[in-house]
Amino acid sequence: MKLKIILTFCLCFALWGCQGQFGEKFLWSSQKESGTGETEQKTVRAAVLLPLSGKSAKVGEAFQNSAMMALQEQSQSPMELMFFDTLGTAEGASTAWKNAKGQRPDVVIGPIFADEVRALKDESPSVPVLSFTTDSTLMEESVYSMGVLIPSQIERLVQFMCEAGQKKIGVLGPEDKTGELTMNVLSETVQRCPGIEVVKVSLYEPNTTNFTPAVLKMVPKQIDPKKGELTEEEELELAKPMAERLAFDSLFIFEDGIKLQQLISLLAYYDVTPAVVPFYGLANWQSVKERALTGGYFTATPMDRAQKFNVRYQSTFGQVPPRISSLAYDAVSLVAFLAERGRFDTMSLIQDEGFNGVNGRFRLRSNGTNERLLEVFQFKTGRRFEQVSPVPEAFMDPDTSFKVPAPVVEEVPAAVEEPGVE
Repeated sequence: MKLKIILTFCLCFALWGCQGQFGEKFLWSSQKESGTGETEQKTVRAAVLLPLSGKSAKVGEAFQNSAMMALQEQSQSPMELMFFDTLGTAEGASTAWKNAKGQRPDVVIGPIFADEVRALKDESPSVPVLSFTTDSTLMEESVYSMGVLIPSQIERLVQFMCEAGQKKIGVLGPEDKTGELTMNVLSETVQRCPGIEVVKVSLYEPNTTNFTPAVLKMVPKQIDPKKGELTEEEELELAKPMAERLAFDSLFIFEDGIKLQQLISLLAYYDVTPAVVPFYGLANWQSVKERALTGGYFTATPMDRAQKFNVRYQSTFGQVPPRISSLAYDAVSLVAFLAERGRFDTMSLIQDEGFNGVNGRFRLRSNGTNERLLEVFQFKTGRRFEQVSPVPEAFMDPDTSFKVPAPVVEEVPAAVEEPGVE
């Protein structure tokens, strides 16, 4: 068995040197054979749709490597992977599926990008699809997302805020489709924490390069102490600590990359930093290297598992994988897990207890979305971060309220009688 895996693995490495074309298929099989050469269990055939050529080929290769690694580590599973090149385009995804369905797959793993998934849906595949898109408009029954979705991240953040005793949330981010989803989810989720509310929101055009108007809506009214004589009200206002001058006690910023760095720098210019009021963000914050974020919080999948995955990947392929490629590992591991138990079908993908993966415990929902158990991290000095809240022990019912801090009751010392004077 081990010899067969090694030989097949080497063959696939040789095939990777070829240029991907429409319909080109690479097969990796880990099926367990009996003495007669027949499989002891029904082999589950997975069509893996990835951009193996074109401008996204490097991403596709990392996903392919991760998928191969997962099946190698699940070598007892009766499963086959068939790789089809999507070129990273809608047209390519459509053509890839037309070639794949002739092989009669039991499941599709991929594609990666929203346009690819949309094109695949237009072809009405008759098998479950485990895609990697985070576009919620594309998810439906039998078309699932393996991505780390915004609702799970917001739920974990609000849970953490609630337990930390936050009461008033300020929100800053782009006014686009993602912003609309974020605000809708946030508005619903805060209702699960008694006493917490969104008190101030500032949204900006997603293509703007001037964040000053949006930031000025969040910071206190600017008072120039050098302008001359100040009113009594202005003097009292300037005398207050910045935390008291803000309308909120926590600031949620759903932005990333260069734009996040620009927002953080601008907020710092107006003396609003994580040292004054806690900043909160989503998983995309982990790739940002900004000193001014020190003290800020973000939610993400478990880092320890990701680090172990990176070590195994690097020892096999000689390079560090992009973080997102581990989703392919989890998708293949999920299918292999069910295949080995001889119970792979659409219904078996929906299990309340969920599944464990490199990206932590997750469960797929019947509407195509997923839920994940996430950790909360805090930025420390030196542009590093560490876990400050571990993953919850189990998935929560969406109607369950979050815990709030127990009220602090100050003990009143018992009265001491003064000794009498005789």
